[in-house]
Amino acid sequence: YWGIGNESWGCGGDMTPEEYATEFRKFTAWVPTYQTVKYNFIATGPNGADVGWTRRFFTKLLEKGPRMAERVWGFGLHYYSGTTGKGDPVVFTEDEWYELIHRSDRMESLIQSHWAALGELDPQHHVRLAVDEWGTWHNTQDPTMPPGYLYAYTSSLRDALVSAVNLDTFQRHADKVAMANPAQLVNTIHSLFLAYEDKFIVTPNFHVFEMYTPHQGAQSLRTEFIAPHVSYTRGGGSPGRQEFWGLAGSASLTGKTVTLTAVNPDARAARETEIDIVGGRVSAARARVLTSTDIHAHNSFQNPRGLEPRDEPVTLGAGGRLVYRFAPASVTRLTLTLS
Repeated sequence: YWGIGNESWGCGGDMTPEEYATEFRKFTAWVPTYQTVKYNFIATGPNGADVGWTRRFFTKLLEKGPRMAERVWGFGLHYYSGTTGKGDPVVFTEDEWYELIHRSDRMESLIQSHWAALGELDPQHHVRLAVDEWGTWHNTQDPTMPPGYLYAYTSSLRDALVSAVNLDTFQRHADKVAMANPAQLVNTIHSLFLAYEDKFIVTPNFHVFEMYTPHQGAQSLRTEFIAPHVSYTRGGGSPGRQEFWGLAGSASLTGKTVTLTAVNPDARAARETEIDIVGGRVSAARARVLTSTDIHAHNSFQNPRGLEPRDEPVTLGAGGRLVYRFAPASVTRLTLTLS
């Protein structure tokens, strides 16, 4: 997978979409091959909701003919949920907890709007989305590291829920999203690991990625969640009372195993719900849960296992009836075996 430039609308060249389309054609016109390695080119896509970039790039690219779309394996989409308050990753209010999780939910509408724009110019949808930068972006570094050290930001339980919200979104739109990855693995923004000299720890984001691995290579399933909404007071330049869903997630099928992942954003209340598998009967179930009584919980070099998931048994009712209680402030993976 080879990206042709990066953020060409900004720090990668300050180009117009038309200028970038010309550069993309130029640098993909002839590329040397190495044995059996096949290149999959990823074009620089939009910054957030800039659907104009999507339309204008493909309009210019396709001036050379409709087959030009076949050069684009993935169209990069970047969207960061940002931060809240003063930008501290582990010091925030309960309202700021909700605000950041709610903001991450915007990814779904971005995927849908850019997919619709792609369909206008590429009706066969040769091109799918590659969401290759996403997550939170805080301003305050880990205080246990020297100032400026590789911009190492701590991730808390809140960041873990942001990870899960995004991964569930990608899973629900598996027909549209061909690739999705955070910008960095170690240190920097929304990373999975923190490293300093001889110290190395995993962040809560890592645990979410580990919990979601059964979705890879599986068949995405349609899901519907019904739960009371949560509400909060938004800060910043447009304050006011806001509300959003109180339980959301995704599901997939591999053989006779359904993997259901879900986020309960409510910082105080559990969500008890019946899980109904249409056309299937559950014969066994188990759970893996990432949560804490402290919404600021995180890992550090001093306490590397401050936040980690735990496995829990799940008891079925008569006839395989499954009623499950999703813990407050949690990411949950349910593994359901069908009879």
